[in-house]
Parts: sequence; C-alpha cells; structure tokens
Amino acid sequence: MEKRKEGARRASHIWLLLLALLQIYTPSSVVSQSTTNSTLNTTDATTTPAPNPAVLTYRTRPANMKVAVGEPAVFCCGVPDASPSLKFTLYGGHGNYTLTCPDGHVEDIPEALYGNCEMKKGESLAVWTIKGTSYSDNGTRVECQQSNNPEKRSAVLHVYDSGINYAILIGCVIGGFFGTLLVVALAFVTLQRSDTVQRCFRGGGGETDDDQTTIVTKG
Repeated sequence: MEKRKEGARRASHIWLLLLALLQIYTPSSVVSQSTTNSTLNTTDATTTPAPNPAVLTYRTRPANMKVAVGEPAVFCCGVPDASPSLKFTLYGGHGNYTLTCPDGHVEDIPEALYGNCEMKKGESLAVWTIKGTSYSDNGTRVECQQSNNPEKRSAVLHVYDSGINYAILIGCVIGGFFGTLLVVALAFVTLQRSDTVQRCFRGGGGETDDDQTTIVTKG
C-alpha cells in the first residue's frame, strides 16, 4: 500500500510540473507570435501604402486640335497637386519627346517645340506647344500618363490648308502684272516728252525732205 501511495504521489507531482510548464511557455509563445504578426502588418502598411483613388485622375485632359498650317498648336494635361507626377509624351514629325512634371525635365528639343510645367490652382500642368505648324506636323499625337494611374489620355493634331497661301500667291502675280504695266506706261510718257528722243527719231526723215525740196527747186 505504501508503495502505491508513493507512486501516486510521484505521478501527481509530475502532472503538476507539466501543467506549470504549459502555463509558463504557452502564453509567451502566443504573445511572441501576435507581436510578430503586428510588426509584419505595420511594415507592409508602411512600405506599400495604397494610393488614394481621389487623386488618381486627370483634371485637364489633352484634346484633339485642328489648326491651319502656320498657326501654333497647344496641348495640355493636368493632374491634382496631391499626386503631381506625370509624363507627357509627344510623337510627331519633329521626333518623340517626353516632358516629365513637376520637375520640368525634357530632352533636347528643336526650336519649333516648347515644353513646360506649371503649378496653378491645385493642379500640376504639363504643356506642349508647337510654335508654327507645318504639313509635317499633321497627325502628331500626344499621350499623358499620371504616376500610379493605369489610364492614359491622348490627343491628335490635324493640320489643314486654309487657302491663305494661294491667295497670297495670286495677289503677288496680279500685283506684278499691274506693276509691269505701270512701268511701261511711265516709260512711254517720258519718251513722248523728251525732245532729244524725238529728234533722234525724226532726224533721218527731216534730211530726206530737205534734199527733195532742193532738187525740185533746182529743176
């Protein structure tokens, strides 16, 4: 009996020790795991913030343009200043060029082009200007892309002939014709009033008449 009681006591001590160990280690592991999860969630929230859909939009969208040859053409694209980064690319006869705003970076461009960035009225604005259009600019396309915005906005330029060049050409031809007539008329009037010129034209005829008169008298 005493051996059985002693064995039971030992078994009860062992169970108590096991329970104590479970109470000590189990809560600490759970707390550690929860702390790790919260740290990971905080890190993810810090490194990859979700963009605000309200600022991923275009306030000023580039529009298709139709201009007469020789006239300037201006394309604009604007986004909210809360998300001001955008790229405005021009594809045309002068080449392909990208304007990056709001820092205003742009590659070397020809004199016929001008690109600039502006910040006005809560808007980051990119502007492409073709100073004087030509037929080679017909079909020029611009494309606007806001950072973190999958949507793009584009527009096309159409250059047409207004007929002014033909009118100028016809005016020059008509003016040249009447100018030539005026010069000829003035020259004719001047010759008519010049005694020296008249004597030159009449000199040969006068001598012939005098000779004929002399011959008749002698006869």
